Amino acid sequence: MKILFIHPPGEWTIGEQIVPHSPYAPPLGILYLSKILEQNGHDVQVIDFCAEPLNENKLKREILSSDAVSLTVLTSALENSIKLSKMVQKFDKDIPLIVGGPHCSLYPKQSLLDLNAKVSVEGEGEEVILDILDAINGKKEFCEIPAIHYFKEGKIKDGKPPRIIKNLDLIPFPARYHVKDYEYGYVLGSKFAKGNFTAIITSRGCQHNCRFCARNFIGMSQYRERSVENVIKEIKEVIEEGYDSIMILDDNFLGNQKRVHKIMDMLKREDLKIELLLQGRCDSAERSMYKKMRDSGVKGIYFGIESGNQDILDFYNKGTQLDDIRRAVKLSREMGFFTVGSFILGAPSETKQHFENTVQFSKSLPLDVVAFFTLEYAAGSRLWDKAVADGKIEPNEYMVLSDSHRGLSEFTKEEIEAYCKTAHRSFYLRPKYWVDQIIQSTATKNFRLFKAMIKVAKETMRKKFVSLKPISED
Repeated sequence: MKILFIHPPGEWTIGEQIVPHSPYAPPLGILYLSKILEQNGHDVQVIDFCAEPLNENKLKREILSSDAVSLTVLTSALENSIKLSKMVQKFDKDIPLIVGGPHCSLYPKQSLLDLNAKVSVEGEGEEVILDILDAINGKKEFCEIPAIHYFKEGKIKDGKPPRIIKNLDLIPFPARYHVKDYEYGYVLGSKFAKGNFTAIITSRGCQHNCRFCARNFIGMSQYRERSVENVIKEIKEVIEEGYDSIMILDDNFLGNQKRVHKIMDMLKREDLKIELLLQGRCDSAERSMYKKMRDSGVKGIYFGIESGNQDILDFYNKGTQLDDIRRAVKLSREMGFFTVGSFILGAPSETKQHFENTVQFSKSLPLDVVAFFTLEYAAGSRLWDKAVADGKIEPNEYMVLSDSHRGLSEFTKEEIEAYCKTAHRSFYLRPKYWVDQIIQSTATKNFRLFKAMIKVAKETMRKKFVSLKPISED
């Protein structure tokens, strides 16, 4: 069979403003499935609409030459996913449509209805994708397949209960060659990554349970790691394929420090030359580990800092202390890492003083880039669950901004957005900050990041962001 995988165009929200989702990283979930299918004799085509504009003629051509279509569904791109599903069925009303991804894991049956799909996959798809194709071909019964929901005789039926893949080493590496013509590594239209960029995932799930996190679904609710040897093997493959930099997309790559030490030791010992970017928690900062990271090619770290107030961090169940944050960011600067910190405004108990504390705290840290966001009540998070239980959010409202009109904050969403804009200006419009950036860029001889940072600073300080409307059905 020939299967067409489609990754929908996404959106980011900054306050009330919606901006296009830049081609940040390749759709690894699709690429994992692609490799499995190809190893079992199927043909695969991948279209990433985060990295290329919608071309209906191309889409129609690929659909008509395929035997099945698989569409990734993210909550942030749900509307565009629905539009795409309608296009698929307009071009070929009989082609089987399989939907999966984070939103389907949260709402498998509703996703089946919303996208008028044949099959909805709940959780990880690597173990079931071959069975689904066999069932479409009449070689297997849908009811025998774990983690799926499907239509039969006009009714939604359930497969067997979903299960988690315990040994991640058994999953073949992503088929990156399907996206070799795309360019990734962009944030808000600016490229931060060096040269030919890709991403890897070395673990799934998270050891923590932040109140605002929406990743509480099957496949992400249990933390699992790949072996160090398996990770190094993939990095070698990535280098052989001609990539210059890698983003490690783990929710917290630094959580298991013993494992990080082993990975960095092996990278150094085998002299693997590639730039690494990663995201990690501030309570994982340890000097000897950071030194190994620096010596093994790590160039940047993204920290989800969230707040400059300990009571707000405690409310979020973040599990970090303000001193942890100070130590992690300062140690990162000492190692020469490019650091990004994100902050959230709008927790239910936050006051103007809380907002001011967070802004002043951000300015006290040697961060290269900051981003201030309005708190989102996202489906799947404990924050969202509580608001639904209290009647402040409807169950079908998958993402709601913090707002006093709904009893979610002390401020309206417009007021919080204004504070976010003020926070960006307060951080970036400082002579001290720009002198520091020039000094750092000169010391590291890396003006590429400096130029990209200027563009991001301008974008975050703009009064109006470019709106991204849902894609047209016409």
